[in-house]
Amino acid sequence: MEVRKGELTAIYGCMFSGKTTALIAEISKRNLKPHQLIVLKPSADNRHVESLLVTHSGLCYPCITYEPELDFNTLITPYTELIVFDEAQFFDKLFLFDIKKFLGKGINVIAAGLNLDYRKRPFGLMTSLIEFADHHVHLKAPCAVCQEPADYSFRKLNNNVLLLIGGNEYYEPRCGNCFEQA
Repeated sequence: MEVRKGELTAIYGCMFSGKTTALIAEISKRNLKPHQLIVLKPSADNRHVESLLVTHSGLCYPCITYEPELDFNTLITPYTELIVFDEAQFFDKLFLFDIKKFLGKGINVIAAGLNLDYRKRPFGLMTSLIEFADHHVHLKAPCAVCQEPADYSFRKLNNNVLLLIGGNEYYEPRCGNCFEQA
């Protein structure tokens, strides 16, 4: 049986559901010093300044941009208490092994990301993180059409590119009924 000392929190939902805002709130309420936490976002998320998490409302938090060649072990110190990942759906599935290693060392982890892609299919690492998580925060946005709670990220463009990074120029939240009617 696996021994876990740290806890994993998964924050997930559709576009515009407030995932990064909730992530920043979780970081803030823990009141940690900068040397006690590591905040990462993937280099694929190139919508804003490289060294900042940025919410749709403009709230910012400093972070490290993750490049595939980055070795996480070089970031961990004896003082590290929390590791935070934004846009976790873009991290490699092998990354789950690193997260389990961090948890085993007593480091808490918070991962936020899209659980479904624009086709309503499981998106990257998030499904595994949600299944493995100790705590779940499932967020919904108001549907752009009817204002009911939305679970899906509707792509407004007609193309089949899986990774189309963007905001409201490409996506809007939709409830199940409005998603299917489109």
